[in-house]
Amino acid sequence: MNSKLAYIFLIVCGLSFLQAQPNDYRKYDLRSYLPWKIGACLQPSVVENFKPKEFFKGHWYEMSSFGNFLWQVDGICPTIEYNVTDAGEILELDYHFESSLGKYVTIRGQSYTQFIKNDRAFLPFTYKVLGGLLTFDLPTYILGTDYETWAVVYTCKPMLFLKSEMSWILTRQRNSTDQLKPVLETLKKSHLSYGEYKPAVNVGCGPNEPHL
Repeated sequence: MNSKLAYIFLIVCGLSFLQAQPNDYRKYDLRSYLPWKIGACLQPSVVENFKPKEFFKGHWYEMSSFGNFLWQVDGICPTIEYNVTDAGEILELDYHFESSLGKYVTIRGQSYTQFIKNDRAFLPFTYKVLGGLLTFDLPTYILGTDYETWAVVYTCKPMLFLKSEMSWILTRQRNSTDQLKPVLETLKKSHLSYGEYKPAVNVGCGPNEPHL
């Protein structure tokens, strides 16, 4: 499964390039988007007494992130929309706007509230690519949140001495920095450095944002 995950990442990246115009290739540096790096995944503390129906609802907007998901490349206005069904299925829609394509690029994920054990904010998400022909799983940790304004999320997939790692600082409003203090406290507690996070571009978003 781990080697398949690396292969899927490369496929998704390739699809992004195939959709782009030939003159757009030169602006991408694939070395910045290699998913596997040497090191071990963190074992961070997560939110206790987690409330999944409050967290996994509506929109979360990326304020900044570190690590590399190949499918995202250089998109702007990265957003996650969630919904929890009555059966406990968690539906996820990740999307960002590709200016060179003039459209939003999306990827869907899913999980289940039943995967959450002892009310701790850790669960796997399954993502589908190529129209659902291929899937990959990512362990997901919610390191901190107040549910209404901010959240810090971490994911990491190990493979031997390598890891595919990423973390997001999310807000309920685009370009919001009102709750930076608890974000910094959460990062420090989790042994993550705010200086490693790259701010997302949240201006110039295209019209007709996708929805679940």
